[in-house]
Amino acid sequence: MKILFLTNKLPHAEVAGGHRIIYQRIRYLSEQGHRVGLLTFIQNEKKEELDSLRPLLIGLHTLPHPERNIFVRAFHDYLSLSRPAAFWKCYSAEMMKAVGEVAEQGKYDLVIAEFSEMGPYLHKNPYLSAVHKIISCHRCVTASYEKYSDLGEVRLKLHLKSIPQLRGLQKYEFNMYRSADRIFVLTPEDRFTMQYYAQDLAVTVVPSGIDVEYLQQHPPVPKEPIVLLTGFMDDPANEDSVEWFYHHVWPQLRERHPEVKFYIVGSSPRQNVLRLARKDKRIIVTGAVKDLRPYRNRARVFVSPVRLGSGMRLKVLEAMAAGLPVVSTSLGMAGIDAQTGVNCLVADTPELFTRSVEWLLTDRNLSARMARSARELVERKYTLEEGLRRFGKIIQSVVEG
Repeated sequence: MKILFLTNKLPHAEVAGGHRIIYQRIRYLSEQGHRVGLLTFIQNEKKEELDSLRPLLIGLHTLPHPERNIFVRAFHDYLSLSRPAAFWKCYSAEMMKAVGEVAEQGKYDLVIAEFSEMGPYLHKNPYLSAVHKIISCHRCVTASYEKYSDLGEVRLKLHLKSIPQLRGLQKYEFNMYRSADRIFVLTPEDRFTMQYYAQDLAVTVVPSGIDVEYLQQHPPVPKEPIVLLTGFMDDPANEDSVEWFYHHVWPQLRERHPEVKFYIVGSSPRQNVLRLARKDKRIIVTGAVKDLRPYRNRARVFVSPVRLGSGMRLKVLEAMAAGLPVVSTSLGMAGIDAQTGVNCLVADTPELFTRSVEWLLTDRNLSARMARSARELVERKYTLEEGLRRFGKIIQSVVEG
């Protein structure tokens, strides 16, 4: 089978989050004997990152990520009704044409648009001939923007941007999904969300797994009083997580535990996040790092105070597999069959979140027991191999009808 992936960013071995899932899917399909191509936007990627993909692919096609004038971007964010901003920011006429040309010239059986933002290239594309199409939805954009508008504490800019975007967003997004043969989501909660908006959608849950052996091969080091939060910091959901934790949890932790440090690890931190480290020397913002394992090894608690977005949080599974006890909101644990008090602590209020982090910082027996139980859960249910086998079977069924 010949499969073409469309992505908004280069997936490679060292990247985190959803793009690592894409890299793992490409590698798995290639190892299973399928012929895989990739058409992707790139932006400042290193040559070795591109080279690491080439052995897995029959074709690697790249276009520069669209650059937008600030005034044009503001117009589309707040005023334009022609194409919702979440989709417009990834729109490129060159990419639209390239999708049709690459799919036709490569005689691909299936095109997979990874992330909803790449879905428009499969919807009403005049250059794309008849081919099987899948949109892998890592988050429902409509649901995300509704949360931005409903949640009063999100930054005013994000709140104001979401209001005009909701006009026509649902219609645009779900018409796009209906044009595909199948929609992939990461969790049962995501499937429920999608079918809440459109009951007629063909939605399949394709859960992700993680490479447990890779996460556990790093040598252990002595634990330090570190609370760790990770993620792409230009993602509004992660940015909101940092700000919520800083305003609602960190003041109490800082006062009661003078030895504790708060590490924020992830690429592209914005000025409002960098400013936190300048104001408080016990907050460390690292920016992008090549390997997250040393940070997980040193930390005592991993936090995922997620209030926005959807999908399965790969970073939570990775922390659990690495033996790092987790405190998370309910949303942060979506799709993970964990039990609070056994293999994680779930907290949706500032008071409970603060107490949960304190329990794990001070009660070493509880922390060790929870970390061990979490690791066993991941090894039993969330291995990379099982998730990829399911992915392979489903795409085969789509092509075979």
